[in-house]
Amino acid sequence: MSFDITSAMLIASLLTLCVGASLSFAASRYPAHLRAAMRIWIGGLLIETLALLSAALRSPSWDDALPIVLTNTMYALSYAEMGRAMSHFAQRPRSLVPLLLVALTFAILCVFTLAWPSPRWRITFDTLPIVALQLGVARAVLLGRGRLRPADILTGSLFVACAVLAFARGLTEFLAPVLGLESFRPFMLNVVLIFSSILPMLGTIGFMLMCGDRMNEDLGRLAMTDPLTGVHNRRTLARVAANAIDAAMRDGRPLSLLAIDVDHFKRINDAFGHDAGDEALLGLVRLMRESLAVDAPLSRIGGEEFAVLLPDIGELEACVLAEYLRQHVASALLPIGGHPQRLTVSVGVASLDAGTRDLRALLRNADRALYAAKHNGRNRCAAYSTLAPAPVASQVSRGRA
Repeated sequence: MSFDITSAMLIASLLTLCVGASLSFAASRYPAHLRAAMRIWIGGLLIETLALLSAALRSPSWDDALPIVLTNTMYALSYAEMGRAMSHFAQRPRSLVPLLLVALTFAILCVFTLAWPSPRWRITFDTLPIVALQLGVARAVLLGRGRLRPADILTGSLFVACAVLAFARGLTEFLAPVLGLESFRPFMLNVVLIFSSILPMLGTIGFMLMCGDRMNEDLGRLAMTDPLTGVHNRRTLARVAANAIDAAMRDGRPLSLLAIDVDHFKRINDAFGHDAGDEALLGLVRLMRESLAVDAPLSRIGGEEFAVLLPDIGELEACVLAEYLRQHVASALLPIGGHPQRLTVSVGVASLDAGTRDLRALLRNADRALYAAKHNGRNRCAAYSTLAPAPVASQVSRGRA
């Protein structure tokens, strides 16, 4: 039984439409940023399906060149849209290069199909922008998210393979009259058509897997971070600190912790409202990040209280860092409630010692130092080692403002 390429392309088109419908249904269950990327991909998928149907249903006896121009331009536009979907997925800015490549494809098709008809030169030259578009999709997949996952490799590899086959076909068309490869041309055409038929379906499955991976990553990140400020939450601090404290005690290295609290934060909420209070916290986080090392674990452990874990840093160096942070915050003007405002913070510093061997004790000691800083006038730093022992009752009953 002979292989019917037309039937194969029609079946592939139908399956692609089914996969696209599944993606459209699944998109409603994804977050907004992924849903937008999925919709762009579906648009590219529909355009490519139309191109496949046009190629499959075109009669070999047709002399009209217009369907050739439209079909190949739709192929180019579909790859441009898939590349745009991947850029949106990777949260990268949109590029105009794919649209320029689509325009170049259309111009080449018009020249060598309508103006100076030549199948050899049409296929040779319109292959180049098509290959560039396919490699652009592969690049967006493989270089867009940092660490690669199996779904990324699968999807990117499919587009690379399609680009290689398309380039091979274009090269065959160019060299066929020179090297006597005329009999090889139908074979290359069928290979490219078959792969182009299954690429949308397999690529869409790969893209759906990528979206699933991204949603799982986002959920994991939400479980580890504070939803307002984006810094670590208390649960993440506990996990990171447990590992850091174990390593510090095992290797005999220092470790310190800063407890940071905004002075008179209630006044901001009372004067400007809670939205302004959120603005203040976001501005404070930005200022603290500017003061700290890039990899310093910054965590929000209460309403306006933060903690900074400082591995390999003893108390003296931690106090210097705390003072730099305090001054940097106090010297900055932040837009709060539509008005420039200054914030000040009080900082408590505590370090590992013989009596402090876990995060709970470290936080307790840093909290005592923080209370001392507030008690002595606020907008200052205090180290736990300089404090006199405090009665238990005063530790339990004290409050902050």
